[in-house]
Amino acid sequence: MRLGRSAAAAAVALVALVAAGVVFAAGHAGVHDQAVAVPSCVPPGPGTHRIVVAQDRVPVAVHVPPGPRKTGRPLIVVLPGAGQSGADIAQYTGYSKLADQRGFLVAYPTAAGSRPFWNVSGAVAGRPDDVAYLREVIATLTADTCADPARVGMTGVSNGGGMTARMACDASDLLAAAAPVAGGYSSLPDCRPERPLPILEIHGVRDAVVPYAGKGPDHAGAVGDWLSDWLARDGCTAPARRSTPAPRVDELRWTCPGGRMIVHDRVIDGQHGWPGGSSLRPFSSTLRTWRFLSAFRRGR
Repeated sequence: MRLGRSAAAAAVALVALVAAGVVFAAGHAGVHDQAVAVPSCVPPGPGTHRIVVAQDRVPVAVHVPPGPRKTGRPLIVVLPGAGQSGADIAQYTGYSKLADQRGFLVAYPTAAGSRPFWNVSGAVAGRPDDVAYLREVIATLTADTCADPARVGMTGVSNGGGMTARMACDASDLLAAAAPVAGGYSSLPDCRPERPLPILEIHGVRDAVVPYAGKGPDHAGAVGDWLSDWLARDGCTAPARRSTPAPRVDELRWTCPGGRMIVHDRVIDGQHGWPGGSSLRPFSSTLRTWRFLSAFRRGR
C-alpha cells in the first residue's frame, strides 16, 4: 500500500512548520526543546481521490465535497452490484452530487474480478474474503480521509446490497448503520453481530431478479423473513408505524431499544435496482439511504 494520504499530508505539514521557523533551536540559553504539534490527520482536498487499500484490488474512489478541508465528516460506503465498478455505482446513484450538497464523504469500492462480484456467502470457490477486505477499506479510509469513525454507514444495490447485509452482521463494530437496497439474502451465512445495528431496507415489490417474496418453494431470501431476523436481533417489539413517504411507496418503521430503528420501504411498482436512480426526487434511494445512515453514530 502506498503512503496513506493523512500520513503524507502530515509529513508535508511538518516540513512547512520547520520552514516557517516553528521548530526552535535548543542552543539558545534558557530555552528548552519544544515539541512540534504535527497535525494527526490532514484531510484531503475537494474532488475524487483514489486510495489503494490492497495491491490486488482496484483503488477505492473517494469523493470529498467542496469547501474548506474538515476532519470528522461522515463517511458513506456504497457497494456496486454484480458487474459494476465503483465508478458505475457513483454514476448510477448520484451519491457524489448529494455529498457535495450535504458535506459528507462517499466511497465506492469495487469487488474483485473481471466481472466484479462480492462474495456474499463467503463460500464461493476461488473468491476472496470480501468481509476482511471491506473491513480494511473502512479502516484505511477513515484514517486517510480523517472521517469520523463513529459515523460510517454502508449501502449497496443488488449483490452490493447483499454484501451490505453481510457487513451488518460481520462489521457491526465498525458501522453506525446499514441500508441494503434490492439485496439478495438467500446465501447469507448465520448472522451474529457484535452489537445491534440500525437497518434500512429498500426493495421493489416487482423485483424479478431478487424476488421480494424470496426464491423457490421455501421462499429463500424473502425480505420479510430477513427483516424479522433483524427485528429480533435489535429487540424491536413495538408494532411498526406505517406511512407513505412518496407515491406508491409504503414504509414500515420500528422503533427499537437504545435509539435504534428498523425501517423498510416497499416500492410498489419497483423492479430490480436502485429506485430513483441518480435523481434526488421524488423517491430517491440515494437521499433516503443518506438520511437514514447519517442519523446514527456507532455506539448509540
